[in-house]
Amino acid sequence: MQLPTQHRTPILALTALVLALLVVGGILLVGRIGVPDASPSPSSSTPVAIATDPLSTPEGAVRAFFEALGSARRTDDASALEGLVTSTNSSAYLTAAAFLDGQRAVGKASVLTTNEITDVQVQVDGTKATVTFHHRQAGYDIDLKSGQPRESPTPLPDTNVKVVLTQTNGRWLVDGFENVP
Repeated sequence: MQLPTQHRTPILALTALVLALLVVGGILLVGRIGVPDASPSPSSSTPVAIATDPLSTPEGAVRAFFEALGSARRTDDASALEGLVTSTNSSAYLTAAAFLDGQRAVGKASVLTTNEITDVQVQVDGTKATVTFHHRQAGYDIDLKSGQPRESPTPLPDTNVKVVLTQTNGRWLVDGFENVP
């Protein structure tokens, strides 16, 4: 079917206009090209904790620490905790390292299949914070050298944990933790 010559130009112009509007609308919606960033950039030269940094909040720091400790159980290597604690002389680091050293001494490591933190309560007092939570874990021991399972996955007893943190340069670091009734 052919269009009469008199109708071709307006139809082509209308089609071109619709396509142009779709392209411009897509660019603006998807890429926001040409829109300057309205947020000012920090002028300070000191490191600033950003919202995506888990150590910017006490709860985030606790979750990062216990996630790293869960991962460290697979290798019995406490070095993954170093950036999450106040120091390698802190109660938190020494407690975790002693547990991992004990596992290594008997030739085993652990794999966590569940590592849940719930019912989190946070109390902040200046640069100190206390976080309490309910901790549910399950997993199994493995042979440290071969990595082969030594047992079937088993739930560990649920615990309530109290963690003490210190804020340093805008980041919360774990100083100590203990199971509480």
